[in-house]
Amino acid sequence: MDLWKDLDKITAFFKKSPVKIIMLDFDGTLTPIVKSPKEAKLSIGTRHLLQKLCQKPNLYLAIVSGRELKDIKKKIGLPNIIYGGNHGLEGEILGEKYSFPIPQKTLAVLKDIREQLNKITNQFEGIFIEDKRLTFSLHYRLADKQQMPKVKLLLQETIKPYVKKGLISVVAGKMVFDIRPKVNWDKGSFAKLVTDQMYTQTKIPPVIIYIADDTTDEDVFRRFNKEITIKVGKDQQSSAKYSLKNTKEVFKFLEWMAMNS
Repeated sequence: MDLWKDLDKITAFFKKSPVKIIMLDFDGTLTPIVKSPKEAKLSIGTRHLLQKLCQKPNLYLAIVSGRELKDIKKKIGLPNIIYGGNHGLEGEILGEKYSFPIPQKTLAVLKDIREQLNKITNQFEGIFIEDKRLTFSLHYRLADKQQMPKVKLLLQETIKPYVKKGLISVVAGKMVFDIRPKVNWDKGSFAKLVTDQMYTQTKIPPVIIYIADDTTDEDVFRRFNKEITIKVGKDQQSSAKYSLKNTKEVFKFLEWMAMNS
């Protein structure tokens, strides 16, 4: 449902609790998707708005991203924010570092796959690997579309034995494949950890707002189906309750929340 058509219900939902947790993805949510992850940059206006939100009493702001923790912290550049990196496998919650325990065998497998795929991607223009230590992403936004069937076949052949053994998982996103350890933890798990810790600290059940755009965020949308979940983008089906068209609408809604929180 288009979020703007249900603001009265959202306003009433906000009033259910004085404690609010706003969780946001970064790429495609706070910033438009760009050709290379390195080029993504948070606008001055958005940074000021995030700062304004996190200064409000009893409002907690969390950024939950597929990027490596140190990368997303650098991109946002604000203190007093909860950070989740690598799809929730690592994070920083109110100054305390968190890292999901990944078996060394799995990390070694990821390194081996990454090295194999590096040799493959070097054969094609416009395809590159983003190494995030605990996970990695194969980007093909700049690739020749005619080459992609061959690339996908080589990718499948490389990862198939490891997927079959239950060591890794592969999630297709927006012109990207995310290769992650096959563990019982995802963005939804990290979001639950955040809400549990906030409840422990405040002793008040919080209102939760989660805004994101990617396939990996569906884990959160399904887990928090009684909260305010918002999918950013015009296309695919989602388990989120509401939708916003683009990052400009996200900014507009964050402004609305700043005025109504």
